[in-house]
Amino acid sequence: MVGFMAPPRKSKPGKSNASKASAPAPLPDPPTPATLLVSPRSFVLQLQEVDLVWWRYVWVPAVAGLLGGLAYTLLVRHAAAFAAANSETAAPGLATSAVNVLGNTFLSVFIFVLMWGFGRVGAGFKGRAAEVYGASFALMPPLYLLVIVVTLLTPAATFLPDAAGVGALGSDPRVLERAALAQTFQTSAGFALVVVTLLGTAAQFGFVYAAMRQLTDRPIQAVMGTLLPLLPALIIQLIGVSPLLFAR
Repeated sequence: MVGFMAPPRKSKPGKSNASKASAPAPLPDPPTPATLLVSPRSFVLQLQEVDLVWWRYVWVPAVAGLLGGLAYTLLVRHAAAFAAANSETAAPGLATSAVNVLGNTFLSVFIFVLMWGFGRVGAGFKGRAAEVYGASFALMPPLYLLVIVVTLLTPAATFLPDAAGVGALGSDPRVLERAALAQTFQTSAGFALVVVTLLGTAAQFGFVYAAMRQLTDRPIQAVMGTLLPLLPALIIQLIGVSPLLFAR
């Protein structure tokens, strides 16, 4: 007697296709910060495909501030050591360098928050100021790295006042340090740090305007979103480099 075997059940293609069609499509990746520098239009097109996340690029100003603080610390360390060597004060330690680096990092993030706030007021919600301004800080790390390289390649004696005039400065560590800072500003590395800090910050707003012009409905919104944070940001950066710029 031959046993009866039931034929295997065939899956219904319609049901399988329906389940596949209902699966959510993968979310697109957000644009990299460097995309804003290479092609603001491509940056905007990719950014419009993802949800607004205000903290998406907050790490970019943090990295820029960290490298900027390192560049500043490497420059002014010669002035502090010079003042300590020619007076009775102790030489600055690692804690002083850490304070300079972390302080500059905090300052950079604070400037980003300021840009975001004023940019949001000027450009409105569609301007996506937090993401656009955060990504614009991608301009600064390679410039600060260039300053660091130039600083490390410059002989230490170049940052110090002429040995013949050291006696006329006296023993006041503040006077000695200001004299060394004035000499530091005369070097290529010192001048480059000031230029990168001020002109680099100003250049960020050019990329921001190019992005906001496509994100906002009216040109005036892009203009206001760019101009409102410009002066406050430049003033804060000017204060940051003032020990070099106004040393006498």
